[in-house]
Amino acid sequence: MAKGRQSGRLPKRIQATRCGSANWITRLGANRLVAQSVTLSATNTTLKAGRISLTGVRWARLLWGTAALTDVLAKASLDATNLDVEFPQAHYGIRCARLRASVPDSELIAEGTELRTLAGDEEFFAAHDFRTPRFHVVVPECRVSGLAYGELLQGKSYRARSVHFSRPSFEALVNRDKPPKPFVKSPLMVHEALAAIRQPLQVDNLSITNGHFEYCERLAVGADPAVLTFGAVSLFVEGIANRGEATAAIQLRGQGDLMNAGTMKVLMTIPITPRDFSLHYSGSLSAMDLTRLDAFLDIAEHTRIKSGSAQEAAFEIDVTAGQARGRVRAIYKDLEMAVLDKQSGTEKGLDNRVATFLMNELKFRNSNAPDASGSMKEGEVKYTRRPGDEFQQFAWFALRTGVLDVISQ
Repeated sequence: MAKGRQSGRLPKRIQATRCGSANWITRLGANRLVAQSVTLSATNTTLKAGRISLTGVRWARLLWGTAALTDVLAKASLDATNLDVEFPQAHYGIRCARLRASVPDSELIAEGTELRTLAGDEEFFAAHDFRTPRFHVVVPECRVSGLAYGELLQGKSYRARSVHFSRPSFEALVNRDKPPKPFVKSPLMVHEALAAIRQPLQVDNLSITNGHFEYCERLAVGADPAVLTFGAVSLFVEGIANRGEATAAIQLRGQGDLMNAGTMKVLMTIPITPRDFSLHYSGSLSAMDLTRLDAFLDIAEHTRIKSGSAQEAAFEIDVTAGQARGRVRAIYKDLEMAVLDKQSGTEKGLDNRVATFLMNELKFRNSNAPDASGSMKEGEVKYTRRPGDEFQQFAWFALRTGVLDVISQ
């Protein structure tokens, strides 16, 4: 070891070095460290990784303690493969095929990232006493540019110029065969979640291209779930922050193909520091065969759209202090619906036939289109946030009041 100090170099190969619960096989060269495999364990967390290469670190300053960590890593780059992190208590794990980070380039790239459960659906749901969503997320590539590593390493802030997700897929499955969890406290809305982050957060823009989102509900163990999908999703969000003037707001623009049948577009403005829960959102739906929604409605709502087509639809909603008010405009025709038996999932049975008749003849409008004067019925949005509403639930529940109003007699 003395000889290594005299020459200014460390030995090139150190095998099976142990650091706590970490197992290392490393190569040290001029300004470069390579680990062939790493295993780290902590309470309720395990990290495994394949090859890790770290370059550009100012080792002398690090060893002698003559500089801050930001200065030591000012020219550092990291390249790691086959990362696998498990959280047994949460029943989830994260895999990443490759992670690259460059401090000089202010860039972070993750390839082949996947969030998945550690066991199958039945074992996952069995571990929870109450209704719990199961998530599965795959992101082929995530690229962060303009990342302020210096401030991040000092714990001062989280700042980046852009975050981009390419071809992500998101799936959520809710087990409605179990009772909902007893209400404890209201879920955080967007501005509340941002305010809970102590350090300043700023992302100039976040984008998604060619994404796929799938929401599923199952009513019984082993039964086919109700499925609602959005394909070809694109999303662009500007001004993500948790600090700003009273007028500062997050701007969101997105669109996706609903059930591969109609294109839905959404615009949303979310104030960053409102006094209360407030936002504005609007959107539209292109022409669509409404029977395509039956893949979800048949199972989740015991309702079937037997026929019907939408020519176009649009909505605009303002939310102030948790109160949603707005309008829904929809042009559609030949709407006919049926009530399904909860056990058999069919239209059979006298009660179901009577309910279907009343629904179509007395409750719902078969068609809605402008008359000779150009006027037609519009739906009124009127909804107040409930204590258990999550953000996306609130947005949908509010919109749903207007949809139901426009199709009712």
